[in-house]
Amino acid sequence: MDIKVFWKRYNLYIAGGLFLVAAAALAFLFFSGDHGAEAVEPFPVQDFTEESEEAPAEPLDVSIFVEVKGAVKYPGVFEMPKDARVKNVLEMAQPDAGADLLTVNQSMKLADEMVVYVPKKGETGKFDPAAGFGSRTDEGNDTVNINTAGVPELTSLNGIGEKKAQVIIDYREESGLFMAPEDLMNVPGIGEKTFESLKPYITID
Repeated sequence: MDIKVFWKRYNLYIAGGLFLVAAAALAFLFFSGDHGAEAVEPFPVQDFTEESEEAPAEPLDVSIFVEVKGAVKYPGVFEMPKDARVKNVLEMAQPDAGADLLTVNQSMKLADEMVVYVPKKGETGKFDPAAGFGSRTDEGNDTVNINTAGVPELTSLNGIGEKKAQVIIDYREESGLFMAPEDLMNVPGIGEKTFESLKPYITID
């Protein structure tokens, strides 16, 4: 069959077929292009960044206050970490040449309002080496009268700082004199263990 005759007879069919093929190709490209765009959409990193910036707050360190007395170059109140020991506070207070460190338990853990007393060599005053910190009274007077003692006398006792001494005085003024040494355990902050360490050194007479 002659090509011209063939084209004249079937040109509409051929043109229609080409149009359909072209339309199908365009439709395929259009829809496949949308799908591809969704597939390569950037990963949303904003939320991840915000979450990573919200790091949990670290707990704050808690300090304690310890008083050092006796044979040291720098007596006074020291602010220490809560896990510090007697050795650490003595490094700051610097015991002098005459200090008797054999009577002090330097490995003992410090506590808030603790009083560390460093005796001199040959000192005969009262102190408790087993506890790691001493309580001293004047020679010839082995006990402290908790019914009449002021802050200076009370702070000479084992483990009694100025703050706790004032609590004892306030309790005494509000509730009356102590009728027995054991009544000291009624004072806030003084339990049985503390009382037992104080008992040999206190009196109510």
